[in-house]
Amino acid sequence: MVSDAIKNNKSYYIKSLADDDEFSRLDAWYKVNFLIENNILDKDYVVNHKDLFLDLLTTDDEMVKVHAWVLARRFADAGYISKEDIEKRKDYLLPYIKAGDLTAWWNADDLINGKYLEPDYLRKYKDIFIEKLHDSDIGTLTDAWHMIPLMLRDNIINRDDYVKYKSHILSVLDQKNPYIRLNGWETIINLTEAGVLSREDVAPYKDKAGELLKGDDIIKLTSLFDTTVEKFKERLKNIGLI
Repeated sequence: MVSDAIKNNKSYYIKSLADDDEFSRLDAWYKVNFLIENNILDKDYVVNHKDLFLDLLTTDDEMVKVHAWVLARRFADAGYISKEDIEKRKDYLLPYIKAGDLTAWWNADDLINGKYLEPDYLRKYKDIFIEKLHDSDIGTLTDAWHMIPLMLRDNIINRDDYVKYKSHILSVLDQKNPYIRLNGWETIINLTEAGVLSREDVAPYKDKAGELLKGDDIIKLTSLFDTTVEKFKERLKNIGLI
């Protein structure tokens, strides 16, 4: 139950949604669903004041802008903002897409999946995304591969775009850093379950899977990804690695 102290501070939340400090304003807009669900604000108020949020999608503050776009799909689905609102401001996300910012790619794909943008918005820049599939930075490479099922789902890329780079994601399993390696395992299992990688692709790593299950890494992995050894073994079994 929401405390009376929170409910009695309605004026504070209303002021926060219009804060001159854009980071503070963004933080307040992240709480909008909570405020509506607990009858502190109503949807009509949010819709009528949506320009206070929409201004954050076009601000010069890059950090605020990118994180505001994270909310765009959620707010459009809830009816706080419209497809037209997104269309009118979509060019403000493009510099980050062209720069290969994967958060921006995720945001744009989320909007495409919600039918608020057309697939061609990203498709014409797909070579930028494909470059990330063999990036020298392992974290970037792994994050990009993790997004492939989304890119395929929304017809941004096709199989021919990534198949020749499979060795790059599989090589992550050879990394010495345990957390990079474990993140690689989770990504590779997800990709195999999704059909992006095949059983034949991962078969050469059967011995490594066995080593993983016998060592301390399995404890780290189950903690890192909030799972159990039994569930992880079942996933390995389903893709032919045990």
